Amino acid sequence: MTDVLRRGRASLAFSFFAQGVAFALLVTRIPAIQDRYGVSDALLPAFLAAVPILAGVGSVTTERLVKRIPPSRLLRWSQPVVLLALLGVGAGERMVELGLALAAFGLAVGVLDASMNMLGVSLQRSYGRSIMLSFHAVYSLGGIVGASLAWVGAHWDLALVVSYLPVVVVLLPAALVGSRWYVDGGPQGGVAGGAVAGEAAG
Repeated sequence: MTDVLRRGRASLAFSFFAQGVAFALLVTRIPAIQDRYGVSDALLPAFLAAVPILAGVGSVTTERLVKRIPPSRLLRWSQPVVLLALLGVGAGERMVELGLALAAFGLAVGVLDASMNMLGVSLQRSYGRSIMLSFHAVYSLGGIVGASLAWVGAHWDLALVVSYLPVVVVLLPAALVGSRWYVDGGPQGGVAGGAVAGEAAG
């Protein structure tokens, strides 16, 4: 059981890190996004406001979905959507494509953040001590890495897709592989999920 929790914690920490990287890459390259799509200063606030609004919708939806679907499964599929939506922002050419990519990003971020924190809280209960701060620290580290990569892209005047594609190519498969070790909270504060099933099969 200790190994299950350890792997669950490591895989969840990577998810926090990946989300920190993705979000920082998006928000710190807003000027480049604005230039690429020709978004006016008057229209830019509407695009920016849509992301947190849709994230709120995704978060509320997650609270209902977890009654039927484990948070681990929601996180397993929302994180790839976030990363692919980020790539969509970098690869699109028309404003409607930007709108669709940001909408997908916002909704998926809401689901991801809610499910990620649910898993963190359930792991914390299983550990019997506070571990959420370590996840938030890893998220902050991811934000620093993402902002640094965004600075490199801006400094060298790299196209958005050139900045985003290598990151997605690295993080997406790693997140999918790591998702097999997510640990859901059991009904009595125990653990359940893919990692436990894998242990039983072994």
